Amino acid sequence: MARFPWLAKRKKTDPELPFKPPLPVGETFSNGEFIHEPTKRELKVRREILEKCDENARRIGVERREFIASAMGMATTLSVLHAVGGCGNSSGGANGSGGNGGSAGGSGGTSGSAGGGGTGGNTIPPDAMCDEGLAIDTLGGDEFILDLQTHHIEDEEHWRQSHPMQPFNGDGIASALNFLGCGGPPIDCLGNDAYLREIFLNSQTTVAVLSGIPGDICDSGTSCDSPIDNNMLVFTRDEVNAIAGSQRVIQHCQVAPNDRWSLQEANMERIKTTAGNWGWKCYPPWGPESAGPGGGWRLDDPIIADPFIQKVIDLTPSARDGESADGYPPAPLICAHKGFILLNFTEEFADPVDVGPAATRWPNVNFVVYHSAVTTAGGDRGPYNPGAPIQLGADRLIKTVEDHGLKGQNVYAELGSAWFLLTLASTNEKMHFIGKLLKHLGEDNVVWGSECLWFNSPQPQIEAFRALTITQEFQDQFGYPALTDQVKRKIFGLNAAKIYNIDVEATRCKVAADELTKLRHQMDGEFGARRWALQPACNGPRSRREFLQLQRWKKFVNQPG
Repeated sequence: MARFPWLAKRKKTDPELPFKPPLPVGETFSNGEFIHEPTKRELKVRREILEKCDENARRIGVERREFIASAMGMATTLSVLHAVGGCGNSSGGANGSGGNGGSAGGSGGTSGSAGGGGTGGNTIPPDAMCDEGLAIDTLGGDEFILDLQTHHIEDEEHWRQSHPMQPFNGDGIASALNFLGCGGPPIDCLGNDAYLREIFLNSQTTVAVLSGIPGDICDSGTSCDSPIDNNMLVFTRDEVNAIAGSQRVIQHCQVAPNDRWSLQEANMERIKTTAGNWGWKCYPPWGPESAGPGGGWRLDDPIIADPFIQKVIDLTPSARDGESADGYPPAPLICAHKGFILLNFTEEFADPVDVGPAATRWPNVNFVVYHSAVTTAGGDRGPYNPGAPIQLGADRLIKTVEDHGLKGQNVYAELGSAWFLLTLASTNEKMHFIGKLLKHLGEDNVVWGSECLWFNSPQPQIEAFRALTITQEFQDQFGYPALTDQVKRKIFGLNAAKIYNIDVEATRCKVAADELTKLRHQMDGEFGARRWALQPACNGPRSRREFLQLQRWKKFVNQPG
């Protein structure tokens, strides 16, 4: 294979590149909402991946870092993950049995087609580990990808000017967060320039939804202690779309109805009438500092939730023949954080038990549940058991949907961070998780999200999802549908395009000819298409110490005065 241009252009004095898998197997990372520390299994898998990549690199005669940064390196990584994914896994099939598929020369993988249920949960043909062309064909795709959960932080100077509560004697938010994953100044990792680069130039994402982060509201209607407010969400949307010459970013309006509702309501009206938005983002487990412990709220709370939901309805243009009057979503759209606990979040309000009652009461409102309500505690990666005395993670979402007869209705499971964590899990766990969401919510009600920039480029997540199928054994035993190419296309973007009222074909046509696509192809030719492969997997805290520092910062900025 030809040497990657971005590697060939490196100077001898540049720091040595890491020899690491293209997925964060065996690494400590965080998105700021949780911290993941590697398990013994992950450390073992990491060693096996690196050993197999070293072996395959020697076999075809290339430097091992070049190999692991290639499509063959990703194919080998996924194959090894698959090979160790079935046997002895407590999250496998019923009674602990699993549906591990075929092998690829001892390193996993199957020769099944990318679209079928096949005989294995992974679609990596054995030869793809040492055949660059086959690996590219296997991991490639032309899906319409609509990412429902992307983030960045404001420019440091802009944040200092617009947020009066300055942490750490004026040291800005980026310094406090210690988000140093990209190896440069924090804003280089997580600012809007990095956002454009990683989401659109270093991945195949077609359209991204830029979403906010909770924080106390100021008298001016801005967010006093959030690293990005609604004004900046609009600014980035307009900036990226102007550069592209097409609609590549749509944005939410961040709302906290439990924090001075009159200001929140006025801000909703201002954003909608002056800038427009494509949905409303809320964090029910979050509460303002003034509320003290337990300051969250429920989506079925008549005092807090009902005025908010009614306002969302009032600000949504009336649908006409399935399309809204002004190109915005045809039905009211609320995206709610559920699952991960951080800062002063209250676990009670992170439970999606309120989703079913709210969606039943407001049948014309679409509710997207961010993270599919997963937590790092696990317990939801096996088959769903309706008789379990306690439901955990995404099983809680499934239960509230089942209890209220909402399959295929107005509740959607979003995969942000959930799939990122699952890329490290066993193949059985992947099949169970995706399979039961498809089974219990419906194949039209699972939607894609990456939660990048917290995880740098979303491209590794995209390729890992392309490689997954659901075995015939799991389909028969658990009633899961096949994870076909068409179902993957729905999850990647077609499902979300309906609720966001995006014309897929018209958008694809414009994006194919826009300036960002031209620049991405130019960079592919100059630097290589896989220039993201050896970057850090995560821009968040990379140790427990850094994670705790982030929590201390958040508590600091929430202090009165």
